[in-house]
Amino acid sequence: MLPPGWGLPGVTNAMLQQIQQDLARMQDRFDAVFKAMLGSAPTTLTQTPAEAVATENKLRLLHYHPAVERPSPVPLLIVPSLINRYYLLDLMPGRSLVEYLVGRGIDVYMLDWGVPGPEDRSTTFDQYITGYLRRAVQRVRNLSGQERILLLGYSIGGTLTAIFSALYGRYVHGLVQLAAPINFHDSGIISQWTRKERFNVDLVVDTLGTMPAELLRASFRMFTPTLQIAQQIALANQIGDTQTVQDLLALQTWISDGVPFPGEAYRTYVKDCYQENELVQGKLIVGGQRVDLARIACSLLTITAAKDWICPPESAGVLNDLVASVDKCVLELPGGHVGVVAGPRASEQLWPKLADWLIARATALPPPSDHPPLNRRDPADIAAALRAGVAVAQQVDTTQTMIEATSPLEAVRQAVPVEPGTDTPPAQDMANEGTPHPPPDIGK
Repeated sequence: MLPPGWGLPGVTNAMLQQIQQDLARMQDRFDAVFKAMLGSAPTTLTQTPAEAVATENKLRLLHYHPAVERPSPVPLLIVPSLINRYYLLDLMPGRSLVEYLVGRGIDVYMLDWGVPGPEDRSTTFDQYITGYLRRAVQRVRNLSGQERILLLGYSIGGTLTAIFSALYGRYVHGLVQLAAPINFHDSGIISQWTRKERFNVDLVVDTLGTMPAELLRASFRMFTPTLQIAQQIALANQIGDTQTVQDLLALQTWISDGVPFPGEAYRTYVKDCYQENELVQGKLIVGGQRVDLARIACSLLTITAAKDWICPPESAGVLNDLVASVDKCVLELPGGHVGVVAGPRASEQLWPKLADWLIARATALPPPSDHPPLNRRDPADIAAALRAGVAVAQQVDTTQTMIEATSPLEAVRQAVPVEPGTDTPPAQDMANEGTPHPPPDIGK
């Protein structure tokens, strides 16, 4: 026995021996983890067969080989985040959203943004949308023979697809927004950290040229400082399950494979979106045009994750209150920003619902109208919804804390409708939507 003066309640030598044995077993598990990481043959990622049908600078446009004899006629273009590699959506066999969608008969294309270098520091936010993304959409339209296509944007990629659909709605038949921020003054920690008084983005860009992947990754780790330790413990506990270990290692490979954010695009993204919150207010200018989310009239599916601290549900869900679409819904699922797409339950919770929605809208299309059907919704309702989005943003601006009072949808119900006025798009603008000559295809 230990001396009673030590104040420990009844600690015996047997108990100390048990603790010593538990520590030894823990060390054995961690040794096995490290051997698995260093010695086992890793599973090859991105195995769904595809070919690059177009390239431009670092970008590749991938077309996945169909798994059925007659895939759906309307193709789907997936637009991933700018700061992560695309293969989270095609991680490995059995853990691949792309593999599942192709197996369900959907004609899938994917944008691989590539890895920007120092020479890309001057690439602007506008160029990603009116340049790269627009030319990729044009290429998919030409290859499929369809006037309009389906778009799926994930994370920052969803912000880009929302903007694109507002500017070039005549090319978009259906839009899926997957954990995609729209209202950037939300309850999330990123929204708080990037405020003007806390984050000097000009100093970062002028000093570094690009936002390095290592700095982005370190910032994300600061959000949940103990996450890496928790992941290592989870890996140790599953060491006897080969498939689970491979899944965890594949996900860790993706997390470590970050992408730098070109400086000028990063500057605009932080200033105009996070600091000024211009998108939800209808003030964002892209390619010389004001981005009015009320001009989105296509079918819309907004998917949020209940525990997403990168894009909180209220940041993404507000889009449904701002668009003119009649066919629209919000689907909130359990999980976080990454887990909702590639977590162990994604194949049950997300993939079937998403595939069903896409298949129902991937049929042959009539010729598009030059005038989006904005008249399906009263302009006063659209203006009220826009004011509601601004009200949510202003509430967070005032409190600098978590949103406590109202949801965007409830704010819409409480908003006082205003008469249609200067905020409604002029007839000339609507008539000219999509009329600029299509840009040349991305080079083969």
